[in-house]
Amino acid sequence: MTISRSALAIALAGFVFTGSAAAQIYGGAQKKEKEEVVEKEAQSSEGRKLKISPKAQKAIVELQNAVKAKDTAAIPGKLAAAQKVAQSPDEKFFVAVNQTQAALDANDLPGIRAGLDAMEASGGADNKILVSQYTNLGIKYYEAKQTDQAAAAIEKAVALDANDANAVKMLGSIRDAQGRKAEAITLLQKSLALSKAAGRPPKENDYKFAAKLAYEAKAPAAADITRAWLADYPNPTNWRDALRIYRDVNALDGEAKIDVMRLARAANALNGEGDYFGYVSELVDYGHFNEAKAVLDEGAAKKAIDPAKTVFRQFAPKLAKAQTRAAIDTSAKAAAAGTGTAALKAGDALYGVGAYAEAAALYKAAAAKGVSDTNLASLRLGMALARAGDKAGAAAALNAVTGPHSATAKYWLVWLNSQV
Repeated sequence: MTISRSALAIALAGFVFTGSAAAQIYGGAQKKEKEEVVEKEAQSSEGRKLKISPKAQKAIVELQNAVKAKDTAAIPGKLAAAQKVAQSPDEKFFVAVNQTQAALDANDLPGIRAGLDAMEASGGADNKILVSQYTNLGIKYYEAKQTDQAAAAIEKAVALDANDANAVKMLGSIRDAQGRKAEAITLLQKSLALSKAAGRPPKENDYKFAAKLAYEAKAPAAADITRAWLADYPNPTNWRDALRIYRDVNALDGEAKIDVMRLARAANALNGEGDYFGYVSELVDYGHFNEAKAVLDEGAAKKAIDPAKTVFRQFAPKLAKAQTRAAIDTSAKAAAAGTGTAALKAGDALYGVGAYAEAAALYKAAAAKGVSDTNLASLRLGMALARAGDKAGAAAALNAVTGPHSATAKYWLVWLNSQV
């Protein structure tokens, strides 16, 4: 990935003497008391006052003036002189600020790093500013195609504040460029969580980049990343992409894939012949003929597919076996008095024709009677209640799912929570 060119605005520019302060320090109105140490104050743009002693004022002001004038010939000597007289943290910090500004003006990246290190060593620097500037330096190094130096600068930022979401994100991007994919995914996931914890929803592109890396690496973190993405940006396109990532990373097929495709349908995230064919094909293979027919009819009504095409007409012989609604209802009544497995199957048939509330009753019966996979029964119950509009009941059922079906249940919970 290419890191976007941001405005590399360095906060250091605010750390200069104001006009009034400069007049106090070296203007004609200044009263010089040789035997008395009189500290004058320089005001930063953030309101912090920098105290400069009379002994250091002349050399520091001369350095500042040389930097302002971009007098590259004079700056090295003025810098050495100012460094020699600077004693207090404020004085050392202010010298380092000017050192860094001179390096910025010259686009001298090693010089900027030296200046920032001097700012930190001074003991007068604000940690937040240092984090920002080391991060910005890292971006500059990256744009100069000096990846390892970029990593070193941003590592410094993260070492100073491991909870700075932007620095952590930048380090994740650099790790990707270095080919350290697993680290990149972990860092990007952490940066997303840090942004959320700070009350700032991450940018959609940040989610997409993290999801892309997780998909490429087939990393388990893909599920958590995509669910967080959908929670903040739950539009149909994102649902389609996120669920495809989830299916592909976990190589889902059969009934597990069907339950995810059912969610894609609920989220209006089926798009194009490929989605409809993949969904219908699985439904037919597992005997859900009524649901397959409903999905094809829905796709045709939306003009998303042409059911007359051979790829869809091939299903016609099996779809002809679909039960009538009356037959489904009759089977459901018998299943209610039968085994848990029969109730689960009857619930699937009712779900397939959109009778979600009735399906939920059968899934509850299946769980009560006992089935080999109680978590599947809970998942299907939650799905049916969600489609029926029973948010509280659906949430309770979905939150009860554990084991292999729990990840799918969590996606359904994200969708449920997005419904008004």
